[in-house]
Amino acid sequence: MSGRHLDFPFRIGSDGRTVAPASLDAHVRGEIMQLLLTNTGERPFVPTFGGNLRRLVFQGNDEVTAGLAKANLSQALAHWLGHRVKVLALDVLNQDATLVVELSYQVIDTGEQRRLRFERGGGV
Repeated sequence: MSGRHLDFPFRIGSDGRTVAPASLDAHVRGEIMQLLLTNTGERPFVPTFGGNLRRLVFQGNDEVTAGLAKANLSQALAHWLGHRVKVLALDVLNQDATLVVELSYQVIDTGEQRRLRFERGGGV
């Protein structure tokens, strides 16, 4: 891991300094989470950054939403993190009242394979 990175979520350690991720894999996982959970337009100087996953809270839970989310997430991952990760599988599924996002990826620099899963259940 070259250089010092900030851990995600950002926090201060017991020594009063910012906490760094334990490994490059942990840093890349944090970068993916930041990308997927950031809405486009949310960052003032990088308005196109984001995967818009949080916006799904305000969308209907159907096959169209799942398809649009998959396309949007694929594009964001390739554009912003294509140099860091190789997407092995990205599935966005509508299961009953729950929208499920499953991402399998490989960290390019280490070769490690990882998985992330996000769920948004239907509510009242």
